[in-house]
Amino acid sequence: MLTCDVFFASKNKKGEEVCGDSIRVKKESEKVVVSISDGLGSGIKASILSTLTSTIATTMLANGLTVTDVFRTILATLPVCRVRRISYSNLCSVVCDFKNEICTVVEYEFPVVMLFRENRRIHPEKKSLDIEGRRVSIWEFHPEKGMMLFLATDGLSQAGMGTELFPLGFGVENIESEIKHLLRNHVSPADIVRHFVRLAEKLDRDVKGDDTLVACLNFREKRILNLFVGPPERKEKDEEYVKKFLSLPGKKIVCGGTTGQIFERVTGKKVEIDLYTFSENSPPVGYMEGIDLLTEGIVTLTQVFRYLEGQSEEMGYGAKFIVENLLEADEINFFVGRAINPAHQNPLFSHDISLKFRLVKDIAHILQEMGKIVNVQYC
Repeated sequence: MLTCDVFFASKNKKGEEVCGDSIRVKKESEKVVVSISDGLGSGIKASILSTLTSTIATTMLANGLTVTDVFRTILATLPVCRVRRISYSNLCSVVCDFKNEICTVVEYEFPVVMLFRENRRIHPEKKSLDIEGRRVSIWEFHPEKGMMLFLATDGLSQAGMGTELFPLGFGVENIESEIKHLLRNHVSPADIVRHFVRLAEKLDRDVKGDDTLVACLNFREKRILNLFVGPPERKEKDEEYVKKFLSLPGKKIVCGGTTGQIFERVTGKKVEIDLYTFSENSPPVGYMEGIDLLTEGIVTLTQVFRYLEGQSEEMGYGAKFIVENLLEADEINFFVGRAINPAHQNPLFSHDISLKFRLVKDIAHILQEMGKIVNVQYC
């Protein structure tokens, strides 16, 4: 299954403390929703308007409401400016449904929306909808690995407006040419986004300029990591959970010596211990066919937590492997066995706050704060 990285960068209009352009991203296991809005004017007022617009759109679209319902809500919330007869904010929303392999793009008075496959721009057919007397464009495409969708507010297309070099602004055609040039030279999406913001800053140096926000959706294969931590509560369920775990897509890590023995018994395969990975603070790791790594449990997970929390960088081989894969993964699935190891419990504490459960909960919380999709299943 595919997913997409969302890279973005922005700059404030000269003299303003906040950016009047806003972006909101909502990531789920099989869906990513991105909305960008440019508020009328600049500063605090524009920021509030654009934040309200992008937040409403992202939340409603992520919850499956129709484009018509979403835009009716937004248009009812943000009326037309009485003086200039234009909307208080514009909008572009992208709904990536990876389960059904379809992406829907909705544009309302949005200046720069460009889809690329390698270094060639794709021009999909757009449909026009009339919603409450406003023209909204909608189009779809099937995402492919390597595709990139670039979005930018008019702070980029109008950058340098009034200068001798670009009296009418940098322009959409120049943006397209620049993207093609950068892609041909294998510049990363994150660097392309930063490049355009720096370019807008440079072009606006002698003029007041405008707020600018540039984003790129980069489509790639989804990275999934599965961790089985501790033995299941009921021994008769061992085989069921082991087979379910092994059938999952993505990398697989098993934590805990007893858990490793269960996998040996159910699969009939032998764990090979790598004594070269032994260190003063960590036991050695093991390997098994179908499993990327088997590690000790509590000590290793404690090292993982302390590293992610910023408490310590001291880790054994197993903890380093887990951390690297956690940081790389888009979605992490924890299978947490409810069986209790008496050696790890304080008799004054209840079952629900066992060290194992607390470690998984705390690690999961940190990962979610990073924007990862984390699922925890107890067994």
